[in-house]
Parts: sequence; structure tokens; C-alpha cells
Amino acid sequence: MSTLLPTRRRLSLGLALAAVLTGVGAYTASAASAAAAPTPVPLTSSACPADLRQGEADGCVTQLQLELNLTGARITVDGQFGPGTDTAVRNFQASHALSVDGIVGPATKSALDTAAAAASGTVDLRTQCGDLQTGAGGACVSTLQTMLNSFNAGRLTVDGQFGPATDTAVRNFQASHALAIDGVVGTAVKNALYTSTPTPLPSGPIDPAKVLNAAKSYLDVPYVWGGGHSLRGEGPGPSLGTCDGYTGSIQPCPANTTAGLDCSGLVRAAFWFGAGIDLAGGGDTDQQTLDSHLTPIAESQRRPGDVEYFGTDPHTTTHVVLYAGTDPATGADMMYEAKETGTNVHYVGLRTGGYWYHVSA
Repeated sequence: MSTLLPTRRRLSLGLALAAVLTGVGAYTASAASAAAAPTPVPLTSSACPADLRQGEADGCVTQLQLELNLTGARITVDGQFGPGTDTAVRNFQASHALSVDGIVGPATKSALDTAAAAASGTVDLRTQCGDLQTGAGGACVSTLQTMLNSFNAGRLTVDGQFGPATDTAVRNFQASHALAIDGVVGTAVKNALYTSTPTPLPSGPIDPAKVLNAAKSYLDVPYVWGGGHSLRGEGPGPSLGTCDGYTGSIQPCPANTTAGLDCSGLVRAAFWFGAGIDLAGGGDTDQQTLDSHLTPIAESQRRPGDVEYFGTDPHTTTHVVLYAGTDPATGADMMYEAKETGTNVHYVGLRTGGYWYHVSA
């Protein structure tokens, strides 16, 4: 469908022992005592109690002590929640407008994670952060944003806030690395971020195979009215949509609560990540047909990577598909398409009868 023009969890941190032993923060206990402590466990891990309190002895307490020292405490890191740790917790709570009870519950964990991340200066997503998703904040998110930018997954301002733009960039990264596209930065995403090699966006003459591979990476992403149009500044890729102008049969409109792509959003993402070209800067199908990279062609001239728009004339359109060429297994002409609400991006037999365009650099 055509879409309107753009109007343009908690953070869980497991600070590594090495960061403290190399002089970060105000830590003064001996290296020997810290090394003998149980292995740190992130405070918001399911392995840790919901509330940590005096008497606890495990890696969760080791983590607690490391973070307290990063925020100004001077306690021995031994994994034992004794009187000294209790005092340090109460001091931290008092200085952060929390209930001063010596119990490290969800609010204290969150505040401590954030404060320790800011104090540490460097963050390793794999060892210092839990799963990240929309709503998270702090140094873990800042690191994530910087890494996503290095992969050209988005155009992110590194502000430490996991909002719609970061969500879209995560989904783009997941798509390009054959990961589940859910916007959640878990173990698989983190490992891919650290083990993959960033490559620049394509430039120069368009390679249709790269464009089609980019489209293929979004198979099974939900169709969303307005999805992929930078309505909130996200850049190309799966995003929340809009209910403005929505006339779909599924009610209430799911577009502003679901991340996905509409037809022109899919084509935009395919050419951005496959060729480095942002068709119409996120505009709708009509705007795309006016883009200077498009040249009208006859249907008989079509080649894989060409686009077909459907409408009443070449520039008054309501739908677009990406021609995928002939499937070697079936001999059928195929296309990539984001069709309508309630369906996902799919690879299906080509429909013809529209207006054809070739895209060039």
C-alpha cells in the first residue's frame, strides 16, 4: 500500500572483575581477595534472588560489591553480604533517593547498574549487560548504538536511550545476520556484534543480487502500515508504523504498536542495505516513482532487481513489489512483497500488469 510521507528493561549490567582491578572507580581492596570471590553474576540475572540482603553469599554478591565500589564504596570483594556491604548499599540508596533498607531489590539494582555503567567508562555487552530492548538505557545502550552504527544498521545518535531508532537498527542487524528479528539484544545478537566484521554500505553500480539478498533477509517480517518510513527518525528498516490513513480490516489498527514493513518500506530497505540508495528518503510509492534513480521500462525489459508499481498511472500508485527473477527450482517468475496487514513479507509468484522501473546508481 501507499503510505503517508514521513513526519519525521531493564538494563542489567554485570561489570567485569578486570575493570575494577585495573583501577576503575574507587576500589582499594586487594587483588587477591577479589580474585578469590565467586564469579560475578549480573544482578538482574534469573540466577540472582529478586532481593539481595545481608547473609547472601554468591556471585550475585560479588557483582553487587564490584558495582558498589565503582560508585564510590570501599569494600572487600569477597561475595559475602556482610555488615560492610550492607552499609555500602544503604549509602548508595540514600544518595540515589531510594528506600534506605539495605535490601537490593529491583529499584536498587536498576539504579546501581546504571550508575556503575556510567562510572566504568567501557562496557562489554556480552559480560556486562543483560538482554537489551526498547526502554533500556545507560552505557550498555550507548555501546550497542556505537556498534550498530559501525555495521551501518542505523543512523543512530549515541544517547544511551533504546528508542524506536535503536529498535529498527537492531532489527536490521538481526536481518542481515540471519537472526530472529525481534528487536531484542540477547546472546546471539551480542555474539554476532563481536564476531562479525563490519562492511560499508554498497556503492557504485547496483548489484541486483545484493538488493535481492537484502529483501530476502526480511522474509516473515510483519506487514505494517507505514513501517520502514522513518516516521520517528529511525532510518530504513522494520519500524513502528502509523494508523493515519489506515483502512485495513484488522481492528484496532496494529500499526503503531507493531514493528515491520509496508510495501514501499520493504523496497526502501532492500535498496538501502543492498545498494546504499535511499529511495525517496522514506517517501511513499508515488514519491519512489519520482526518484531520480528510477527509469521507466517496458514489462518485457524487466530484470531481477527491478520494481513494479501498481496504480492508475505511473506516478499514482498504491503498491510496489521487487522482481526476484526466475526461481531455478520451479521455473516460475517470483517477487518479494509486503502485501497487507495480517501477512508477512513473502516470496511469491510474480503478478504483472503494473508500471515497471529499473533502479540505477
